Amino acid sequence: MCGIAGYVGDYDAKSILYECIKRLEYRGYDSYGYAIISSNKLFVEKNVGYIKPISLNVRANIGIAHTRWATHGKVSKENAHPHTSCNNLIAVVHNGIIKNFKELRNELINKGHKFKSETDTEVVAHLIEEYLKENDFEEAFRKAILKLKGSFAIAAIYVNQPDKILIARNENPLLIGIGNFGNFIASDVNAFIKYTKRAIALDDFEYGIVTKNGFVIKDLYTKRKIKKSEIRIDWDEDLALKEGYEHFMLKEINEEPIVVSYALNINFDENILNLLLNSSKIYLIGAGTSLHAGMHAEYWFSKYCRIQAIATDATELFERCVVDKDTTIIAISQSGETYDTLVAMKEAKKHGAKIISIVNVPGSTATRLSDYTILQGAGVEVAVCATKTYVSQLVILLKLILELSKRLGYYDGFLDEEISSLKEKIENVLRNCNDIRKVANDMFKSKNYLFLSRGINLPSAYEAALKLKEITYFHAEGMSSAMLKHGTISLIDENMETIFLIPGSGRNRERIISNLHEVLSRGGKVLAITPKEVKDVVNIIVPDTSEDLLPIVFAPAYQLLAYYVAYKYGREIDKPRHLAKSVTVE
Repeated sequence: MCGIAGYVGDYDAKSILYECIKRLEYRGYDSYGYAIISSNKLFVEKNVGYIKPISLNVRANIGIAHTRWATHGKVSKENAHPHTSCNNLIAVVHNGIIKNFKELRNELINKGHKFKSETDTEVVAHLIEEYLKENDFEEAFRKAILKLKGSFAIAAIYVNQPDKILIARNENPLLIGIGNFGNFIASDVNAFIKYTKRAIALDDFEYGIVTKNGFVIKDLYTKRKIKKSEIRIDWDEDLALKEGYEHFMLKEINEEPIVVSYALNINFDENILNLLLNSSKIYLIGAGTSLHAGMHAEYWFSKYCRIQAIATDATELFERCVVDKDTTIIAISQSGETYDTLVAMKEAKKHGAKIISIVNVPGSTATRLSDYTILQGAGVEVAVCATKTYVSQLVILLKLILELSKRLGYYDGFLDEEISSLKEKIENVLRNCNDIRKVANDMFKSKNYLFLSRGINLPSAYEAALKLKEITYFHAEGMSSAMLKHGTISLIDENMETIFLIPGSGRNRERIISNLHEVLSRGGKVLAITPKEVKDVVNIIVPDTSEDLLPIVFAPAYQLLAYYVAYKYGREIDKPRHLAKSVTVE
């Protein structure tokens, strides 16, 4: 995800801004930029690629900077932030997604504004410029923000008031760093931790005025001043990267609500939709967690599009599938550098297939091999164990498939309300982390685990087992609960833990519970992860939703379970033995 930094004070803003956004590199980005005010002029410098210092030979005491991960518009210098107004007096940077930017853009164009980028962010600069015709900077900024629908963390500077940075937030983090020689703003405390360990965090629908000598925070609607408690950051600089979490994995699980919001706001290229609608064969390929995401999509394709899409391990693509010019491959890879997936992509291209990739890292090899790429925008994932990027993949695939279903005339929007509440449902799971931790501490004492489910959540069982064995080093296997009696039930005893993923209603709930009782009758230990309590066993309760959406809601529950079991046994959670974040060897 993107990063924001800003400084106003006595020192040279150029060098400070460079240091600040360098410290945000770990979040991932494809371009960067700076805007500074010097001698009553606005100077903007931005580029694609790795961050470099500002080359401008001017002195500045105020500025804003940004690292961009493309969502609206391709990766280009023009689309990099900051963005400016027509009169080049205003510069803005922005994290998040402005849902109504097309409508606002058209209104502004009709009023004579000229746009230079494809981004949603640029409308903010023009809105401020428009409102400045009859208002001061603060009021123009406030009115502009009130026009926005969506998520945002925004910072703006104005040449005619070169002593302040205006900021606003909704659903994206934004902080003020309180320094001894000026003040800072950032989307991440790590940006300014080198300079100060005192911070103020904005809440949703608050805005602030930051000067070198202080700051004021106000309610966006009423303009009422708000008193905020200061945060003392007692971290060293390395710990700041984890934002206070003990491990990156735990931090990244807790980022899943915002990842869901990003994924739900991704707009698909019409060419991608048309390609899939006109393909005679569709294969979803990946490895590990990405393959499991593809397996869920196989179910969704069948149910909602009546299309037989096949999910397969990338290494098996040419062992079991017919690939030709009428084939479309959906290649799923967090890093975009997974060796097995890249090999399959290259071979598929030789056979004339078209390739769509779902990738979290812009500019990776997979993006260059693909005809079309859907960038996840989930932000950098440091822990080897994939968590938030898996949830991102699920949401993107579901949204893509439902969009296809709508084009085919099968989907009428009956899931839309539940989908819109996915963020809140995941937040609910995260709030219950202490209950999950207690289960991990009390129950998980074996070295052997079975994860069991049916239907759309069979891949959830595979993924839950993978999460546990990756970071605990215990044996875990995911399988259909129906397959228990075909051999595996012979393993059931007091040393085998069984975890059932059970929907809250429907035929699969009845069938899975029947299998659960087969385990109980043989003295097995049972845990149910379910929206509705199952009698006679330990339960982890998750929010109820449609069975087809449960893979997304189940994910944080079993990810946290794996995390707390690994923590209990003192494992190296972020860097488990023998594993790498990006598998680049055969």
